[in-house]
Amino acid sequence: MSRGVEGEVAELLAEAEEGGRCLVLRGRGSARVYRALERRVAAGTVVSPARGLYVSAGRWEGLKTDQRTMFLARGLQEKHPDWVFCGPTAAVAYGVDVSWSLQGNVHVATTRGGHSPNGTLVHRHPILRQGEGTSGIEVVGGLRVTGPERTMFDCLRRTDFPRGLGMIDSALRSGVVSREEFASYVESVRDGSRGKDLVRGTLAWADPRSENGGESIARARMLLLGFACPELQVEVPNLVEGGAPFRADYCWVRADGVVILGELDGTDKYVVDEMTRGRSLDEVLSDEKNRESRISLYNVVMMRFRFGLTDDPVAFAEHLDRHGVPRRGSELALPDGTGMVPDWESIRRVC
Repeated sequence: MSRGVEGEVAELLAEAEEGGRCLVLRGRGSARVYRALERRVAAGTVVSPARGLYVSAGRWEGLKTDQRTMFLARGLQEKHPDWVFCGPTAAVAYGVDVSWSLQGNVHVATTRGGHSPNGTLVHRHPILRQGEGTSGIEVVGGLRVTGPERTMFDCLRRTDFPRGLGMIDSALRSGVVSREEFASYVESVRDGSRGKDLVRGTLAWADPRSENGGESIARARMLLLGFACPELQVEVPNLVEGGAPFRADYCWVRADGVVILGELDGTDKYVVDEMTRGRSLDEVLSDEKNRESRISLYNVVMMRFRFGLTDDPVAFAEHLDRHGVPRRGSELALPDGTGMVPDWESIRRVC
């Protein structure tokens, strides 16, 4: 490869990556650059995640799933300026928590007349109305996408309750949609009516207090197993003078007064810089131990679990039962909708 072509390829890749997208070749000389890129793909220094799209291997490997989705979609937008993205792809553009398992495809909205078969990567959905032009289309994150209400409606009606709850919790938390406006939109939709019951049911359990998609999915799986819906992000007073309160991911107060606190563990809590805020692993683990020792000053049941456990319904149910989490409708469960914030002073341990 000549130095001229090599420099041109490096410059084109850097420019695309700076814009948060895969490189799409255009204009004079593209055949020469195309051959150079394909040689780099064969050598493993460049990745082609879709036909005609390129990104340096080092940059691609360093991207998280959401970032990869956006690199792909922006590259496809460059290649197809008239495309409108929808469903999970549009949700990622809005900043909604979308399960990684829903990001294996890029979702594009079409009219019925412009609909064509799905490919390996691109899934097309005939949800745009002929003759409406750009009505209901927004530009978010450099992408032409369906409006927020339409995006969330399509996401919720096409996925299961746990992953749907993760998305709508996130959308409410970040203000992408409001509960009232979204509920009104759902009732106004004429097409896709077969999915309305699922959308309504998911929205009924939505709670913006959930801090991330993993916590939402775990809560949905608790509900599907028949357990009482927990109170979320309950503050636990810190008995150390001047100490800030802690927050528990989940809290149940049973009819007999027993209080159960639930914590979803995750590897990210210990290894991701934005979670550890620059602290060392030892410091983070020390903080966790101090936190648990202070929570132990209250007469509560402490339940910890990893996200992977929720994939196994039998094992997850056994874990919840073992820690005394009440089942909905049982004598120990308070009625749905009852606030479950403990009377901390009454359950303080006597030292």
